[in-house]
This record gives sequence, C-alpha cells and structure tokens, in this order.
Amino acid sequence: MPVEITDTFSANQAIEQVEERLLDFPQLEMLLTHRFAPGVYLREIFMPAGSIVIGHRHKTEHFNLVLTGRLNVMINGVVEHLTAPCVFKSGVDVRKVLFIIEDTRWVTVHPTDETDLGKLEDLLIIKSPTFMNRLMESKIGKQIEQ
Repeated sequence: MPVEITDTFSANQAIEQVEERLLDFPQLEMLLTHRFAPGVYLREIFMPAGSIVIGHRHKTEHFNLVLTGRLNVMINGVVEHLTAPCVFKSGVDVRKVLFIIEDTRWVTVHPTDETDLGKLEDLLIIKSPTFMNRLMESKIGKQIEQ
C-alpha cells in the first residue's frame, strides 16, 4: 500500500535535504553494467541490502526493471514497497529515493543510440545542485591535498 508523504516541502526539496545529510557519510561504489542494442541503452546497478540510494533527475521517460531484491522507493513523495520482479515507467524530472531491504539488481532502459557513457550522462540526467556542490568541494579538496 503506498504511503503518501504530506509535508510542507515538495518531494524534491525533501530529497535535497536528505541528500545533503547523506553526502556527509562515506559513499558506496556500486557495481554498474552498461549494455547497448540499436536504439536502446540499459544501465544495471547492484545495490546491497541496507543501502540508501538517491537517484538523479532524469530528462527522459524510461522503464525501470527490478530484477532481484526488495526495496522501498519514494517517487514524487509517495513511498511504495517493490519486490522483484517488477517493471514500471518513470516520467521526466523524476527522482527516486531507495531503501534497499534485500540485495537488489535494478535496470533502467533508455531510448538512445548514444554509447559514450559521458555523453549519456549529459543526455539522460540532471545532477542536483547539492550533488554538484559536493562534487566540486571534493575535487578542490583533492587538489589542495596534492
């Protein structure tokens, strides 16, 4: 049963606040697998149980496939429990927050002929100001340490 979050903040503002705090903690490197076919890009991620994952906003409508695992996901302020196998469509400008209950394999399916991973990021996602600020801070910090 979906649980709707009724807060004074919009879903994106709430996600930004959570993201700001979670970026203070060590970040997990998660295994990514990229697959290509004519007109299709599949991005698979493995997320271990106990992880909290905040996705970037997507510029395109696309499919999501939960291949294995169980998780709670917040989309547009609504929290739902998902159990694999599961397929659903995400709209434009959607960000998701995931709490991984069991090890999960998740695939996004994007319509594109692009195969360059750097270009795909530019084509498909919008990184939040919070994420970009932290990224810049970490790059500056690494430069100062050298």
